[in-house]
Amino acid sequence: MIRYEFIDSSVREEDIHPDSIFDRERFMARNFVRDMEIAGGIQPCPVCGTGRHEILITKWGNRYAICPETWTISLATMPGDKTVFRYYHESRLSRFRASREYQVMMSEKRKDLWEGQIGWIEGRISRYMGNDRYRVIDWGSKSVGWLESLNTAGFVESLLVQEPLPPIGESPGFEGPADIVCLIDVLQRQTNPHGLLEKIAGRVRTGGLLVASCRAGSGFDVLTLREKSESIFPLDHILLPSPRGMERLLESSGFDVLELTTPGLLDIRYIQNAAQSVPTDQYFLRYLLEQGDEFLLDRMQGFLQRNNLSSHMRCVARKK
Repeated sequence: MIRYEFIDSSVREEDIHPDSIFDRERFMARNFVRDMEIAGGIQPCPVCGTGRHEILITKWGNRYAICPETWTISLATMPGDKTVFRYYHESRLSRFRASREYQVMMSEKRKDLWEGQIGWIEGRISRYMGNDRYRVIDWGSKSVGWLESLNTAGFVESLLVQEPLPPIGESPGFEGPADIVCLIDVLQRQTNPHGLLEKIAGRVRTGGLLVASCRAGSGFDVLTLREKSESIFPLDHILLPSPRGMERLLESSGFDVLELTTPGLLDIRYIQNAAQSVPTDQYFLRYLLEQGDEFLLDRMQGFLQRNNLSSHMRCVARKK
């Protein structure tokens, strides 16, 4: 697997989760989740089917179990399809996210991030398919600004939107299979990841690419902060695969994994910002933070990147 290290101080937590609206999102998400009916027990891992017994996180009354086989993390019992649909399509939170205020704010804050992400996708396409224009599906779109940016990318001949969230509607597009499917931060909200990936495999041609990103359950900040993490909560995060779990999931769904990396930049910053929430028994981490050595912490982030231990995962896979 390709692994690398880089530091980019221009990427800020505020650009990914602007405080001005992220607090409102969490408030509405919490209210919805606390009114949900929660089943007992612990279901097998949705990635590999292994039985689970260990609860890592309890957030807003919902438990997250960890898979002993792959270290994938997901809700201990999956919510019903109707509940998930209401959360993403009919709830107060979904209406807020579909509002012009929210969509404009996201476009302003994330424009540079999206530009970098599209540049990364273009580089992967060039490496594995050549410099041409292709039929592209963006699956699970949730931001108007993201689609506008993607639609102007040099590798896009035609763009089809599939299973989007409000305010985006499915778009009429090309007939026949796609050359490339983009699945950007969608897998983490799935109760049935195999079902989704099998649908995607049915829409992309043999030899075509799936380009995906999602939060990783084995990431340093997730395993450290656990329920104290402000950026991980139900139902925005139902499934958090590890790199091992992601590889297994893709292989079993008809794809060959070409690249899988965790190029996250913010694990250490998340922990710095939540220093008071670091468990008291994590002496090594508390010691690192108390040194106040920014160069040391940057090197620590680089270590996480190189060893696929960050909490943001990117992968490229080819349809078998």
